[in-house]
Amino acid sequence: MLASIPLPDTDSGLLTAKCFPLTGLGLFSLLSLVVIFLFCIPRAAAQTSGLPLIDARAYILMNADTGAIIAVKNAYQPYAIASITKLMTLYLLFKDIDSGHLRMNQHFVPCHAALRTGGSSMFMHPGLPFTVAQMILGMTVPSGNDAAVEAAHLVAGSVPAFVAEMNRTARKIGMLSTTYYDPDGLPHPNNMASPYDIAVLTRAIMTRFPQFMPFFSHQNFTYAGITSPNPNLLVGRVPFITGMKSGYTDAAGHCLVATGTQDGVKLIAVILGVPSFHDERRGFWKASWQSLKLLDWGFARTLWLPAAPHLERTSAP
Repeated sequence: MLASIPLPDTDSGLLTAKCFPLTGLGLFSLLSLVVIFLFCIPRAAAQTSGLPLIDARAYILMNADTGAIIAVKNAYQPYAIASITKLMTLYLLFKDIDSGHLRMNQHFVPCHAALRTGGSSMFMHPGLPFTVAQMILGMTVPSGNDAAVEAAHLVAGSVPAFVAEMNRTARKIGMLSTTYYDPDGLPHPNNMASPYDIAVLTRAIMTRFPQFMPFFSHQNFTYAGITSPNPNLLVGRVPFITGMKSGYTDAAGHCLVATGTQDGVKLIAVILGVPSFHDERRGFWKASWQSLKLLDWGFARTLWLPAAPHLERTSAP
């Protein structure tokens, strides 16, 4: 018995019909392929339907309560993450405050290492006091590198000791594709994480330290007479957004972790490598827009589609 089976022509890239003898085993194999084609391929197509185009190198959408993964693209590969690094710095700072070692209203003056740190800043000045609460806002709103280095010194005594703890903690909470080199996210080839790892860390902050979540929802921060805007342009503009952290370098592109809550459902969107613009604020606008699209789709699927079984169910691969 002969069967004509369409196979790709390696020279032309087109499908051509080729004939093969069918033994009992061959017939079984053919039927298996037909079953896979009829059931698996349509299912895969249905999975991607409805998901908007997200213009980014990689992303993940996760349910913060259950850890369920709703949508992914290159989510398990490590990439440059820029100031998304500060989420681990904040996690360790929150842990230190929670232990009683630091208090929110404690006053400090910046150390020399913090004052020498370049890049984005909360504008620490020599001898100008700040509180621990202000230092947190200095990281969550203007993404101050000076605030991150100061936090490292206050928690661990030095940047190297703090970075070692960052990497130990990453392993403990399941961030297996992450390596940290600094507490601020200034460019370094070893400072990398996957979208999945970042979502794991974000979920850990949300579940272990919910009392600190309001720090991520400030639209502006004023210190030393300077008011800085939050590059997460969703904060203060979209009612269901609760935070969380932006980042940008040439290597990382524009990155954003956005969290939101609707009807008791909490979602985490991690988007890395949104194509950069020379106008940095325009780049953050695009990263915010990509995050909003992903969260909107996630809330629609999670909250409404399961309640309407006659509608097409959609999910991401």
